[in-house]
Amino acid sequence: MFVNLAHTLASSMLLVVFIFADPSLIMEKTAFGGKDELSSIKYCFNFKWGSQGSADGQFLRPHDVNFDSKGYVYVSDRDRNDIQKFTPNGTFLMKWGSEGDKAGQFNVPYSIEIDPSDNIYVVDRGNDRIQKFDENGTFVKQWDRPEKINGTDQEFGSPEDMVIDQKTGVMYITDTGNERVVKLDRNFSYILEWGSDDGKASNERGKFNHPHGIDVDSKGYVYVNELENPRIQKFNENGIFVKQWGSEGKGPGEFTPLLEHLEVDSKRDMIFMVDGALNPRIQVFDTDGNFTTSIGTSGTGNGQLSKPEHVNIDSSGNVYVVDRGNQRMQVFSPC
Repeated sequence: MFVNLAHTLASSMLLVVFIFADPSLIMEKTAFGGKDELSSIKYCFNFKWGSQGSADGQFLRPHDVNFDSKGYVYVSDRDRNDIQKFTPNGTFLMKWGSEGDKAGQFNVPYSIEIDPSDNIYVVDRGNDRIQKFDENGTFVKQWDRPEKINGTDQEFGSPEDMVIDQKTGVMYITDTGNERVVKLDRNFSYILEWGSDDGKASNERGKFNHPHGIDVDSKGYVYVNELENPRIQKFNENGIFVKQWGSEGKGPGEFTPLLEHLEVDSKRDMIFMVDGALNPRIQVFDTDGNFTTSIGTSGTGNGQLSKPEHVNIDSSGNVYVVDRGNQRMQVFSPC
């Protein structure tokens, strides 16, 4: 049974703590054992937090959201140039970062990835680098290119997203300015790349026109979406093209231009695709590209979205959406 947390502020705060202590309250009948379960699942508004501003817990242009092993929530903000850390119910804990190019500073922090040891990687797009921090925001290291490249020394060009395969430690980065995906080992050493051979965009299968979002499923397949192409491409772990789906439009399984970021719930092998500013919704697919449901409509009310940019799914199946146009985070739960 879905529990509506929006009745009153007081009851909301109490119930949020209770639900995250006992996820079974919102996850009954959600074992997701097959496609029948996937096709029947729906999501309902649960709770929200945030408002426009530069104070703690507020947002200017929130972009990505991710979780550490303890369930803490991290949100990047492109205009604040910082990372904020929250409890699962949205209580502000801490922040770090400021505008600049020194260690620990950011110039348009895009995406956040977290490894099994709770090290936090921030894709610092405007500085063409990846920065690594511990869970308290202490700077550890940075890279403006892979540690080793076979005979070349190509720097990252406006990277936008990265994912760590939690089983193998392998990393994948959408190196957007170079129109490629780069695969690295856990030490950031180069393994391979695919996409463009000359840094030019292409709409061909297996190539990219502004590679944007990237993630992996439980079997190691890699999914990439592009800002300038209404499609999702699926590759094996060696970058070999497997399939693609999507076309331009506003119907189920269709995408509008300026497609935002995808996220794979690898626990359940469900793909969540943020359709972006022109058709603000989250579409959900299985790993074969079959449409199952959508989340959200355009607007400012509870459960409505404006210019959503990123989405992530916690261990209990709750869907956190970066509702950028409304300067807030919204959480949806199976219902």
